[in-house]
Amino acid sequence: MLITKDFYQSFGFDSVENPYTNIKVSKKQWVHMEDLFFQWISPYLSTFGQTVVTPFLSNDWEGGCHLDDMMDDEFAEVYEEYKAFLIGNDLYDHTPTLLENSRGYQIAHIGDFSILGKMAARNHHYLFFADGDKVFMFTDSLTFQMYCKDKEVLHNEMRKIGQLLHPDFLS
Repeated sequence: MLITKDFYQSFGFDSVENPYTNIKVSKKQWVHMEDLFFQWISPYLSTFGQTVVTPFLSNDWEGGCHLDDMMDDEFAEVYEEYKAFLIGNDLYDHTPTLLENSRGYQIAHIGDFSILGKMAARNHHYLFFADGDKVFMFTDSLTFQMYCKDKEVLHNEMRKIGQLLHPDFLS
């Protein structure tokens, strides 16, 4: 689906406009691949009853980047959407504080997965806790990595993923 030959042999997001990688990915290609990936995975994500997301159990929703510095290229639209999401959900604060603002956010609708997932694919690390029995992450290689409570949950989820998405499983 991603069209970029051997993409999964690349460095993922680190291949974007990187002259030292074997597989070259432009910013425009990356944005297109993100869109395809999240369109593809949305039917499965919509099966979760409740999901809470956290930036690796911290309150650092910005990660290592400063969102205001990201507003002038092909990535700007996604960063603007992400920053609006953070502000709209009281997850973004420039002022120093003694109390942590927010370590977690309950996913309100399916679009939240795409907004946060695109940032996760850009080297922001988020943990998603779904339905009390699984934890998953989106990687910087546009993959979905999941850990399940037990083998029964794992087999049920693999069956559901197979029926909805027809993926290639990696172990």
